[in-house]
Amino acid sequence: MRPSIVSLFAIVAVSAVTNTAAQESEYAGFDDPFRIYLGGFWASVDSKLSINSDILPPLPPVDVEDVLGVEDSKGVAWGGIAWRISQRNMLEFEYFALKRNGGRSDTYTPPIQVGDTYIEGGSMDTYYDTAISRLTYGFSIIRKERSDLQLKAGLHIADLEAGLQLNGLVCDPTTIPSVPPGCPAASTGVESQDVSAPLPHFGISYAYAISPTLAFNVQAMGFAIEIDDIDGSIIELDADIAWQPWRNFGFGVGVRYFNTDVSAKNADLNGSFEFEYLGPTLYVHATF
Repeated sequence: MRPSIVSLFAIVAVSAVTNTAAQESEYAGFDDPFRIYLGGFWASVDSKLSINSDILPPLPPVDVEDVLGVEDSKGVAWGGIAWRISQRNMLEFEYFALKRNGGRSDTYTPPIQVGDTYIEGGSMDTYYDTAISRLTYGFSIIRKERSDLQLKAGLHIADLEAGLQLNGLVCDPTTIPSVPPGCPAASTGVESQDVSAPLPHFGISYAYAISPTLAFNVQAMGFAIEIDDIDGSIIELDADIAWQPWRNFGFGVGVRYFNTDVSAKNADLNGSFEFEYLGPTLYVHATF
């Protein structure tokens, strides 16, 4: 009996060593508790803005890039941190901020409406700032040495702010006429709108280790909500390839797509923001 027990322990010990070696031979980033990444994101942006009047009927949103002359592409810093709490539980935070400015001088047909103001012609100096924070919990429903399939849930917080300085042929409730045509030459202060929209999201991700130093990851998240006088939706699609030639340090390249649409009529937001970006990312990352 004793030799068989010894043999059993030997088999268990050899199996444990073999499994450990197998784990260590796979992509290190799957098992390290923490992963920090920082890099650049080059976004091509398409956005629309509506600042509604309190007394006039709302009009369709204005194209921010084409009509208001705001930059349609820009490079920004981007990064985040992921914490693998256990083999099946993960928490991740990601953040980036995109600040854009622009301006245009033209005659506008039809006139552009911004709040209670119309502009028939002249100049508009515009800014459109966006900051996206994302906190996501992931649960691994399939967790293997080379692959990880997760269900995800969390919160996107989109901080959106836009403003316009108008100069030219401007109509507002204080001018004669108060509506086009024939707006008088005038200038206004900044017509602005800002909103912080916390939008929940649900999704799925899949990561696969091609080799001990190379892995790819894809994920999709989204949600739509309509509560009282607030209507919002969100979509995010990501794909990455990470190369980790050193035990705790590596590089990554990927692509990001994001779309959010928030509209409301209340004290915080009387109008709508539509914001969409697509572009590549390049980053460094560390695991430990």
